[in-house]
Amino acid sequence: KTLPRCLTAEQVKNLISACNNWRDKFLLRLLYESGLRIGEALGLRHEDMITGNDNKIKVVPRHNNQNNVRAKGGVRRTVHVSKELMQWYTAYLIDEYPEDIDCDYVFIVIKEIGKGKIGEPLKYKTIDSLFRRLSKKTVIKITPHMLRHTHATELIRAGWDMAYVQKRLGHSDVQTTINTVSYTHLTLPTKRIV
Repeated sequence: KTLPRCLTAEQVKNLISACNNWRDKFLLRLLYESGLRIGEALGLRHEDMITGNDNKIKVVPRHNNQNNVRAKGGVRRTVHVSKELMQWYTAYLIDEYPEDIDCDYVFIVIKEIGKGKIGEPLKYKTIDSLFRRLSKKTVIKITPHMLRHTHATELIRAGWDMAYVQKRLGHSDVQTTINTVSYTHLTLPTKRIV
């Protein structure tokens, strides 16, 4: 099985800088810092975002998402995030989130482009288009899953326990976590020995 490659911190920074709005910058930072799957991110509601002294995001599997996204595995979990990430969320809400809409989704259409109407939850195809544009603009091949994979690999490299990484990513089996990150966090000399 071919695993997605990891990005460097510099590449992630360049990708975020290449975004045209707070919503997209926040989405990339969220995926990179939390390890959420794209379906989990697109299904987030404002009630799932806990800010203050204990910044965290509740991942809640829902089967009635208007944009037909799914939280794979159906695992409910809480992911702790940085205060800085939640400040990006706040900036997005203040600067771009339309005040006069009745929508509880975090990631929504903020400009009338194509068939999407302002206030509708973002769909997979919109994200696919965003990542293709970012890849072309930065010449860095990027997918949402690469940010998740990069997050997991960075946790392992930082010495986090595999069981913690499993829980954070929402894997039902630790073997999935091991298979995902075990080869990528080895050092180059170790790879030659293996």
